[in-house]
Amino acid sequence: MTMRWWAVLCVLACAAGPAGAEWIVEEVDGNETDADRPTLAVSPGDAALVAWEEHAGGVWTRFVDAHAGDGIDEYPTECQGNGHDPVAAWTWRGFLLVWINGQNIHYRYGDGAAWGDSPQTIVTGLDLSDATLDLQGCAEPGWNVGWLAYTVRAGTVGQDWFVRVHKGGHDAPAMVASCGNEWGAAQVASFPSADPRALQPVPRYYFIPEFARLAQLTGLDEGGWEPAAPLPHQWYGSVFDVRGRDDGSQCLIALEPQPTCPCNTVVFSEQDASGVWSGTYSIMTSHDFNDWPHSPRIAWGAGDEIHAFWVQPSYSYEFEPGRTNLEYHHRVGGVWQDGSAIFDAHERRSLGLHVALEVTAQGEPLFAWTRQDTLETGPQPRRVWLARPQSMVGAPASAVGGLELAAWPNPGRSRIALAGSAPLGGAATLAVYDLAGRQVATPVMSADGPDHFAATWDGRDSAGRDAPAGVYLMRLSAADGTVTRRVVLAR
Repeated sequence: MTMRWWAVLCVLACAAGPAGAEWIVEEVDGNETDADRPTLAVSPGDAALVAWEEHAGGVWTRFVDAHAGDGIDEYPTECQGNGHDPVAAWTWRGFLLVWINGQNIHYRYGDGAAWGDSPQTIVTGLDLSDATLDLQGCAEPGWNVGWLAYTVRAGTVGQDWFVRVHKGGHDAPAMVASCGNEWGAAQVASFPSADPRALQPVPRYYFIPEFARLAQLTGLDEGGWEPAAPLPHQWYGSVFDVRGRDDGSQCLIALEPQPTCPCNTVVFSEQDASGVWSGTYSIMTSHDFNDWPHSPRIAWGAGDEIHAFWVQPSYSYEFEPGRTNLEYHHRVGGVWQDGSAIFDAHERRSLGLHVALEVTAQGEPLFAWTRQDTLETGPQPRRVWLARPQSMVGAPASAVGGLELAAWPNPGRSRIALAGSAPLGGAATLAVYDLAGRQVATPVMSADGPDHFAATWDGRDSAGRDAPAGVYLMRLSAADGTVTRRVVLAR
């Protein structure tokens, strides 16, 4: 079966779900060895890079046009050579891909359609077989291109290393912290420079100095680091993810320290623009007696919106394995909402334990994971899958079959004005949906010139109740097609 037909079948399967009309789910690779550890990066123009490792098959990549309905077919999969644990980021030089190969770390640049020069090599002299990588790209032009964090095991302790990738190549790896026998994968995020004249941000390095604690190192413009500062709250596990914003805000998602049972909890914390960290609290939904989340990922969306994604196997009281869930939670207006229903048709025991999350310049999330299907001929290789909101796929929402739809303000606090063009007289419909695919309201369309209309959504459902803060989809439909606008209702 060709990749195109796989994509068509997956779109139809997704459309059968409660929110399927809003999401496109596609298989990314058609290779014959098991895939694992997907990673994502997105450009300001919404070109996307999907990368993953294959067992005994090296590191593979595929560029995706995030605005094209058949974009998954436009660019081929490419093998980057031997290695594992790829990470990717967008930088002012293009896409930056980094991966491990033996005792070395390789990196190279791509423009969203093709790769540039041959990979460059960072020599570490260390055993990287158990190492973990994290990468933060610099979107603002300057000397820095990206910052790489990696953690290696050295006997019974962990060592946290840092590499600055710049327009002249890269600096030599530098060890920035050494941890005890309780250690985790270091993460690096961006943080605004203390110098208002600086053209680029500085790196913020997060690591585990001791059991259940997190600490941060903030980079200096001239190189080096400020003294390490522990985060004020305790009970972080060794698996976490952090993202920064231009104003200094940081959002953090983590697992708690691992208990002896196949179970854990996903917790969230954030630092506001003034530098104050919140306490940690759970954002997880339980599905069985024991829930064991893996691979938590987090990203800033539009405004104050935050997206979180992880994979969560469930076990009974007797530790019998049950369903494995793809968990998507997002926060708008300070309120967390569970949007995991979009993945209901794709959850099963055969999901891999690593996922990826990234957002577009408009704040739209992309998700990647791995899944192994079983056909009549037997189990198939574990492959990478990609999910994108339908508003990102196909023709732009402002021009489909002569339909146009605009919505403002966005975000809005109580009323959303809608306007556009469509054949009136009953041939077009306008409705508001939540992310679970439920119809919330049907704003009344009034004529505003030939084939033009105006409408208002008052932030209430069809029963007159205030709709909760969150993300909603304004959908204009007619015989020639459908356009959708994504709006944020902030209370």
